[in-house]
Amino acid sequence: MFSAEELSSEASTQRSQPINTARPASESLESLDALEQLRALLLGADYEILYDLRQQLLDRERYSLHVADIISEALTLRAQQDDSLTDALSTTIESAVSHSVEINPNRLANALYPVMGPAIRKSIQEVLHQALDTFNYLLEQSLSVRSLAWRFDAWRTGRSYSEVVLLKTLVYQVEQVFLIHRETGLLLQHVVSPQAITKDPELISSMMTAIQDFIKDSFNVTSDTSLKTLQLDEVSVLFNQGPHAVVAAVVRGNPPAELNRLLGEVNEQLHRQFIYALKTFQGDGQPFKSTQPVLERCLKTQLRLKKRFPWLAILALVTLVGAAAWWTYQYYQQQGLVQQALAALRSEPGLVVVDFQNTQDGYQFEVLKDPQARDPLSVIQPLQSLASKATALKVTTKPYLAMEPEFVLGRAKQILQPPAEVQLELAANTLKVTGQSDLPWQQKLQQSWPLIAGIDALDLSEFKVEDSSAAQLDQQLRTLTAKIEALRFYFSSGSSVVSDAQAHVKQALPLILELLETARSVGKMPQVSISGATDETGTEITNGRLAKERALAMRDYLLEQGLPASVIAIVKPDTGLRNERSIRYQVDLF
Repeated sequence: MFSAEELSSEASTQRSQPINTARPASESLESLDALEQLRALLLGADYEILYDLRQQLLDRERYSLHVADIISEALTLRAQQDDSLTDALSTTIESAVSHSVEINPNRLANALYPVMGPAIRKSIQEVLHQALDTFNYLLEQSLSVRSLAWRFDAWRTGRSYSEVVLLKTLVYQVEQVFLIHRETGLLLQHVVSPQAITKDPELISSMMTAIQDFIKDSFNVTSDTSLKTLQLDEVSVLFNQGPHAVVAAVVRGNPPAELNRLLGEVNEQLHRQFIYALKTFQGDGQPFKSTQPVLERCLKTQLRLKKRFPWLAILALVTLVGAAAWWTYQYYQQQGLVQQALAALRSEPGLVVVDFQNTQDGYQFEVLKDPQARDPLSVIQPLQSLASKATALKVTTKPYLAMEPEFVLGRAKQILQPPAEVQLELAANTLKVTGQSDLPWQQKLQQSWPLIAGIDALDLSEFKVEDSSAAQLDQQLRTLTAKIEALRFYFSSGSSVVSDAQAHVKQALPLILELLETARSVGKMPQVSISGATDETGTEITNGRLAKERALAMRDYLLEQGLPASVIAIVKPDTGLRNERSIRYQVDLF
């Protein structure tokens, strides 16, 4: 027969070598070595069976096929015995699931989709139900006469009100859980509830161990006997003793029987997972740090909540919901009012909203306003009565020129101020002027229309200028011309000397200067020609020279009196046909 050590040594030496899966049946005894021959003679037919089993153990593929046939049954049987299989596979399964999620999270999501929805809904319903019950209970306690007594107890004992409420309404609470090594009595791990007031856990563990040893020594009980419960007023200590460790729970209140069962399950789980560390414990508690999540399962709390209709909670929730609904209504009403104001300003011609913001004093609109547009405040005036202090509508304006046709035409009318006989129309940025006006307005039109924004051209095809002032000026020029041409100045016989001409110049000079100014106002230039005349005495040559000298003498005299030289001209002298010793004036306008 093969011993276990021999099979193991044989397997270790032959794993790296090619393996013959079976010994040929035709192999003769002579071909075997002495040891093999001895085995064949001693064992006979059993040798073939053992040899085949040995080859099966050494052949990984054959051994794996054999194990695959029974692995499911073996796992089922082991799972029925205890939870060690679950503990052993949990780490592997967790790693496999994590790896699968990292590679393809959609696969797990699709697999869990049918159950996730109902589970989430059920969880939310349960949380809301518990929250509603707790909230209602706290409201009842806060508004009841009993709460006043509890506040007095809190003041008397120096505890917080929440701690007193917890103590008064508590069924039980596991405040601390200890994991103690049974043989040495040393503390391996300790967990504590957040609401508990803890002391030195090492000291408490030593005290518990000392009490158990004292009871065993004092009452002569067997070594297998252990202390189950230690009661002190409202605090109890529950013990669950295992082969190598003791789980002790410090409980405030009245613990239920299920708590002892839970301590037993936790102790069994710890023995399965940490059996080697418990057996070989030499005072090092480092391997037992990972026991904390298991021990925290025992930190249970149960409050004394009476099942009542949560009218206070419902009333509070209804109040909160009503307040939120009212605030929401007010908010959306204000927003609607602001949007109406914004729409009204944007739709008003000549107004452009460039900015809109909510300030501490209300809603502020920044608007560009054409001078001809309506006041923005008058546009939103109907909405001001509906606005509250928080939604006060305020407007700041800045000037700008609108390019809409009606504003451009209005701007042209405001600047040009046309007379009643003139009509203005705007078409494609061209200002069309129809009707008739006097010359000054026509001149104002020519000077001003290029300065009007929005007008690129001027159409005067149907416009006429009828200037009454020009006709008056023409009449005035004709009158002045007639007066000047009617003037005469007479000389002595045979003389060209201008004497006693003050009265003549006093009459002629103002007329000529007025003629010059009037002619210039209508864009004309006058010329006054002076011609001399003689009587019939003397020869023609003498008379011609004398006539010219008389004209030149009068010209020089007028120049001396301040008449511009550009106005005076000398024409061919009169040879005496008029039979008078004088000068004459002739007016021409250019």
